[in-house]
Amino acid sequence: MPRILSIFGFVVFAWVIVGCSPQGVEVVSETDERQYRLGQDYKNQGRMEEALGAFQRVIDARRDAPESHLEAGYIYLRTLKDPIRAIYHFDRYLQHKPQSPQARQVRQLIETAQKEFARQLPARPYEGELDRIDMMDLVKSLKEENDSLKRDLISATARVEQLENVLGQARRSTQVSSQTSNVAVAPPRVQSQPTQPAASIRESSAQAPRPSDAPRSYTVQSGDTLSAISNRFYGTPSRWIDIYQANRDRLSSESALRVGQEIRIP
Repeated sequence: MPRILSIFGFVVFAWVIVGCSPQGVEVVSETDERQYRLGQDYKNQGRMEEALGAFQRVIDARRDAPESHLEAGYIYLRTLKDPIRAIYHFDRYLQHKPQSPQARQVRQLIETAQKEFARQLPARPYEGELDRIDMMDLVKSLKEENDSLKRDLISATARVEQLENVLGQARRSTQVSSQTSNVAVAPPRVQSQPTQPAASIRESSAQAPRPSDAPRSYTVQSGDTLSAISNRFYGTPSRWIDIYQANRDRLSSESALRVGQEIRIP
């Protein structure tokens, strides 16, 4: 009987505590934290080390800060060239948000950081951590980039052939017109102009800057994703994060694209 009363008393005490807790208390989200917004401002100004400090203060102050971990990892990887710390922060992001829409891309960033770490090693056999890096992923990535370059070359060659056909038709039309205008004055004399070699046309075409080399804007089409847009402009889907970072003021997340929306392509 005393034990039952003790349990009953504990339940009543817990109910009183819960019932007396303040209602309607608003918990500030991570992205609304003052230091997080300050970090975004610093990053937009190119002050990456100060931005990193602001994101680190959010991490220190909160029990969970996945977005700050993601920002810190990106700064370590892209700006400070410190892949080990970048991997740590990307791992912390995945611990907090393993099922988020960005989880797959963050895992790709971890693989990129691992490869960057391997490139920083001396050019000699290395044991330990390097043995756990899957070099087949690097080979696959290079093959995809090579295939993309081949497709670009085929497309450029087709454009050059079309240009040669147009130039040939223009020359023939000019020659016919010249013969018609001179027939009553003198015997027709057709002076063929030297044909510009196809190699020269290709060279001038290659020297012209490709549209994707210059900063630009892009209007989102139906079915677009950041990975697809990255593949269209850079030949690889892994640079989706660069586009996302350049448009954080327009995109609340990497999946927040809207048809007709204009975004920056860095």
